[in-house]
Amino acid sequence: MKNRTVIWKGFLMLLIGLSFCNTKGVAENEKPNKKSKKSPNIIYIIADDFSYKDLSIYGQKQYKTPNLDQLCKQGIRFSQAYSASGECAPSRSSVMTGLHTGHGRVRVNSSARGQDHLLDSDITVAEVLKSAGYATAFIGKWGIGQPQTEGVPYKQGFDYSFGYYDQVRAHTFFPDYLWENDKKITYPANAGFDMNKRYANNIPNPPKELLNSYDEQGKLILEEVADPQNAVFSEAVFEEKALNFIDKHSEEPFFLYYATQLPHGPVIIDSLGNMKDRVDIPQKQREWAAMVQRIDTFTGTLIETLKKKGIYENTVIVFSSDNGYSMAGYMGRGNAPKWEDDPWLKNKGPFTGGKFSIFEGGCRIPFFMTWEGHIQPSIVQKAVWLPDLFSTFSELANIKEVPKTDGNSLVPFFKNENTDIFNDRALYFSRQRAQAVRKGPWKAFRADSDAPLELYLVEEDTYNENNLAKDYPEVAIEMETIMNESHEPSEWYWNPWETRKDFEEKKKKAKELGQDLPTIRPNNIDRLPWEKKGDS
Repeated sequence: MKNRTVIWKGFLMLLIGLSFCNTKGVAENEKPNKKSKKSPNIIYIIADDFSYKDLSIYGQKQYKTPNLDQLCKQGIRFSQAYSASGECAPSRSSVMTGLHTGHGRVRVNSSARGQDHLLDSDITVAEVLKSAGYATAFIGKWGIGQPQTEGVPYKQGFDYSFGYYDQVRAHTFFPDYLWENDKKITYPANAGFDMNKRYANNIPNPPKELLNSYDEQGKLILEEVADPQNAVFSEAVFEEKALNFIDKHSEEPFFLYYATQLPHGPVIIDSLGNMKDRVDIPQKQREWAAMVQRIDTFTGTLIETLKKKGIYENTVIVFSSDNGYSMAGYMGRGNAPKWEDDPWLKNKGPFTGGKFSIFEGGCRIPFFMTWEGHIQPSIVQKAVWLPDLFSTFSELANIKEVPKTDGNSLVPFFKNENTDIFNDRALYFSRQRAQAVRKGPWKAFRADSDAPLELYLVEEDTYNENNLAKDYPEVAIEMETIMNESHEPSEWYWNPWETRKDFEEKKKKAKELGQDLPTIRPNNIDRLPWEKKGDS
């Protein structure tokens, strides 16, 4: 991986450098390196912990999502779509680099060093698009590069970046600060927002005194902050920044990576909207639904903005979640296969497991894309995943030479071209010691490198109840071989063949070398719920 990234990083920097040199002495409005408007704009909306059946078009019955439903209907819906991981950071890393968790830089949310990040040598899709003349923007939750590291978005190919750079602070919806490129933007009105209360509330059926308060109009009541009337809900700022970026760059090709922090828990929303009257549903589920509906409403605003600018038909819009099912934002249950469906929203989908697992429930996601006049409405039943987006976006931008990734371009589905490569390719997943492979109709899983392999015909056995490893030994051997060959050793992450003691030694080494990374906690709370005593 190192040689690949170093060579390509140098090549990209050369392209960008030549682009800069070519503009010397040229009138500003000529912009010779800018692509013509034949190159489509690309907007990617990635939702945080969005569950498989959170959209009404996917089967949600308790509320409607008309704008996202319409996009899905008029585009390509991938019915067997996967994230690259069952958790946030590695999934986002795979989107940016096109690499799965056996090859990528960020492999779980935390390494032995802490919340790890992309390096300068990593190649992101933003850098590739920027080298081709695209204006690039990240807005929302980044999670793969803390402030003051080389992994921040403005050092990874984004002309403009705004939001939460670190992973955990994005749990805060009323932050004391956000980042705009390399500048800290403070929100003094939000001072005092109580994240300890929100984490305590992040359980099934919390006591009433821990619930958020809303008035008769469904508006959030925030009595604890310094200035309740001027408190700033971060998602509102993200929406404004996204619209400003489109307005500024509507005359040139742009890439907008809109990484909403919704509906990740602890659940809270500035307004319950039409869910305020749904007293038949518990409050936490109403909040989750309102968060989902806020994404839908803003999607409608985006579409109207693009149409008013006359660029809707030249814009590819992609929507997905970053990982699988999270029950109304409750804390995860690891690789536990028995993670029950939400009794009210019924949004998990027909899968075993949930967030933080590499079972189907942790990695199966809603995923669709549309391009007015270029994509015929269809449902694709072949397995695809988020690492495919690197190659897809590159091909859409007519970029011929791109680094090798673990994905394939989805553009052939647009053009009714040959898609046989998707029939039998291997999709590799890992989380600490656990590994999984999806290949053709099969899904294989093992808890660690010494554990017996489980094998399922996943298209007909989505709950993984009928282990066929003994019935199809040749398939089991093939899957084990893929697992053994797909995982490059990581210096700081927990490799599948390592023990807990090995990982603890890595943590010790990181401290001895001064390479342990600081923990950034939301709104300066003392300790996160999953931290041990003494970790703060």
